Amino acid sequence: GVRGQFRAAAGLLLAEPGPGAQADWLGPVKLGWQTKPPWVMHAKPEANKHFRQPLSQGDQLAAVDGTPTTNLDRRGVLKLLLGPGPSLSFRPPRDDARESAADALNRTDKPASEWVGKFRLLWSKPPTVLEMKDGASAGYQRPVSVGDVVVAVDGTPVMTASREEVLKLMVQGYGKLSLTSNFDGKLRAGAALALDAPPSDPEWVGPFQFRWTAPPCLADVKPEAQSHFPKPLERGDVLNSVDGCTWQTGDRDEVLRRLANYDCRLSFASSGGFDHSLRAAARAALDQPDAEADQLGP
Repeated sequence: GVRGQFRAAAGLLLAEPGPGAQADWLGPVKLGWQTKPPWVMHAKPEANKHFRQPLSQGDQLAAVDGTPTTNLDRRGVLKLLLGPGPSLSFRPPRDDARESAADALNRTDKPASEWVGKFRLLWSKPPTVLEMKDGASAGYQRPVSVGDVVVAVDGTPVMTASREEVLKLMVQGYGKLSLTSNFDGKLRAGAALALDAPPSDPEWVGPFQFRWTAPPCLADVKPEAQSHFPKPLERGDVLNSVDGCTWQTGDRDEVLRRLANYDCRLSFASSGGFDHSLRAAARAALDQPDAEADQLGP
């Protein structure tokens, strides 16, 4: 049965060296380890005959043989799956923002991203939308999209707030998020989602397509990114620095982690020596979203 497939896959994964992947197939179900509990990224049709309710993307593996997985990392969950018991308990993530925020505050770890209500949020400053459930855009002036950033909770600004501060605001109030779309969010979300995916070369990260040379260089760039730089970016331009950090290698994961936590400084260098840095005026505009044109609110 499916429990046996999970058990066999867990044994093989635990035997592999290193910290492990961001997501793994366990029998007919692909689990993502970016959140606690782990969540269903994909379920093959044959998996559903083993459960009372069909599995859906975003469902959480809440318990194994009655033991909660809320505070367990990847290795801890895999060890549980080696047990002899027959039970796997999946549940949908809480849709209610206040309840799911309260659950998140009770966790003993501080994940880089997690589901809060209908949104999976990257805990950048400000928080960034990585994924959303069906119906997440209901009540907003325009559809919410990946890369939108949370600028306020119940009217209180959270541009520089920590994960705990944002969650406490959601618990104490109605949990209503105001979001906007900007360059920063698209870049952070693209980097965080790339870390979840198998490596590719070249690879799209938000508005940029990188080749993982040493240092990384542009294979392509989307037109909407050009307005943020004093001179148009071109293929072959090199990623010079992110928030002051320069690159001596083409370490993909290191670069992506920096971009997922990108704050305010991004610089490319051309073959002619021209330094393409974010314009100061554009930088200020990114930090002051246009409430009439871009602001989202329930």
